[in-house]
Amino acid sequence: MPVNLSAEQQSALANQSEQPLRLVDPRSQQTYVLLRAELYEQIKPLLEAGDYDIGETYAAQMEAALRAGWNDPVMDEYNDYDAHRKQS
Repeated sequence: MPVNLSAEQQSALANQSEQPLRLVDPRSQQTYVLLRAELYEQIKPLLEAGDYDIGETYAAQMEAALRAGWNDPVMDEYNDYDAHRKQS
């Protein structure tokens, strides 16, 4: 059931950047997040229960890590992080 935005909400959205708008229910003090439908559709699979397989994300995770420079030899010391931690 679609609900129309109030004038106050429309104004808040107009002044908001690309970030979702946080709304507070004055009765319950519960916070809600309002975002554009196309953004919701992008994250909807993450919110739904179902046959989610974390392994399906490994290729994207590796690609992102490589773009961020994690394949640089300087970063190798993080492979054995615990060996470099100060002992208390």
